[in-house]
Amino acid sequence: MLLSMYLNDTAALMNDSSFTFTSKPQMIRWINEARTECARRTGCVRRLITGQSAFGASTQPGFLIPGGAQPGSLPGAFPQSSSTTGLTSDFNNNFSADFTSTNTTSLGVVGAVQNAMMTIPGVERYPYAGFFNPQLRAQHAGTDRVMDTIACSVNWGGASRPTLDWMPWDDLQAYARAYAVLNESYPSVWSVYNDGPQGEIWMFPVPSQVGEIELDVFASPANLNTDSDYDVIPEGFSDAIKFGAAKLCYMSSNRFAQAQMMEDTFADSMGVARVSADRGKAPSYYFRNV
Repeated sequence: MLLSMYLNDTAALMNDSSFTFTSKPQMIRWINEARTECARRTGCVRRLITGQSAFGASTQPGFLIPGGAQPGSLPGAFPQSSSTTGLTSDFNNNFSADFTSTNTTSLGVVGAVQNAMMTIPGVERYPYAGFFNPQLRAQHAGTDRVMDTIACSVNWGGASRPTLDWMPWDDLQAYARAYAVLNESYPSVWSVYNDGPQGEIWMFPVPSQVGEIELDVFASPANLNTDSDYDVIPEGFSDAIKFGAAKLCYMSSNRFAQAQMMEDTFADSMGVARVSADRGKAPSYYFRNV
C-alpha cells in the first residue's frame, strides 16, 4: 500500500484530514511504528536469505537457468556468476566478509551466485547486525532487519545443504560448546543468542570451510517515507495499519478510551488477516501406504 493511502485512511479515522491535531511527519512515524508492530505480532514478513541464487526463481533472462527477476527482490539482487571466489574476512566488522577473485573455480551451473552469506572457517558466531541484515536488505526490497530465525541451512561442501537441528542456547552451551578445544567440521546444530534484532546465530561444530548459508526468517519492514518506497506488508495485513497508527495518535493526545478501541480493532484485523493468509494445506489427496 502507498504511504499516501495509509495517511489518508489514518487521518480519516482521526477526523483530521487537514493534519491539524497530528502533523503529517508525526503521523508517518506512527504509521511506520504500526507496520513494525504488525510484522512483530503476525510474522507476515517472512523471507529466505540465500547465500546462493534460488535456482529457477531468481535468475535473470539470458542465462542457462530460465526465468525472470524474482518479485519483491531488488534489481540485480542476484548477480549472475559461473564461479566461486576466494574469501577475505573482516573480523573487526561483525564478522562481515567480502569476496575477491583470488581463487576461482567453476560451479558447474551458470546462474548461481555466492556472496557474503557464507560460513567463515573457524567462526561460530554470526550476528544479525552487520552480517545477515545487509544481505536481507540487498535481496528483498522493503525489509529492514531480521527479527527471528525459523530455520538455518548450511552447505556441507557439495550438493548437500541440510537444514541444521536447532538447540536451545542453554543446551548448546552445556553439551556442544562444553568442548573447549576448537571442534571444526560441517555444522549440524544451531541456536540463537539474544532476542530480536540483536540476535546471533551460533553453529556447532565450528565451520571448517566456506559454505553458503540460507536463513528462513521473520523480518521487520523498512520505513515508508514517500510513495516511491516499497511496502513489504502483505495485502490484508496492511488494512490493519491505519488502526494501529490511529491508536498511537490518540495516545499522544491522552484520549485513552479511543486509543483502546483502535488497539482492539488493530488486533482483530490482524487476526483475521492471519487466518486468511493460510487456512491449511493438504499434504496429499491420495491414499498412501506408509
